[in-house]
Amino acid sequence: MFKVLVGVYIAAVLMLAWAAVNIGRLRCEGFGCTAIGVAWIAWAAVFVVVLVVGLIARNKTTSVAGFGPAAKIALWVQLVTGVCALAAWVYAGAT
Repeated sequence: MFKVLVGVYIAAVLMLAWAAVNIGRLRCEGFGCTAIGVAWIAWAAVFVVVLVVGLIARNKTTSVAGFGPAAKIALWVQLVTGVCALAAWVYAGAT
């Protein structure tokens, strides 16, 4: 069961990274970039849910050979993605 959880978590992290890149490439089209803001809010909500799943997966799979390190790496990738998204938001607000 925990092997499936780690697999789903890794897939979700990859999708979050893909979505962050694609949302970052969007350009404003009227209404003060409202659609991009809504997309980032949805991304942040999914990010938190996936983070909770990742923490559970990492804690439960430490004893399963091969899956503990994979969950740990995926957790770090997710955290780096979140920090990059936050940095981009701060930079965009400063300019």
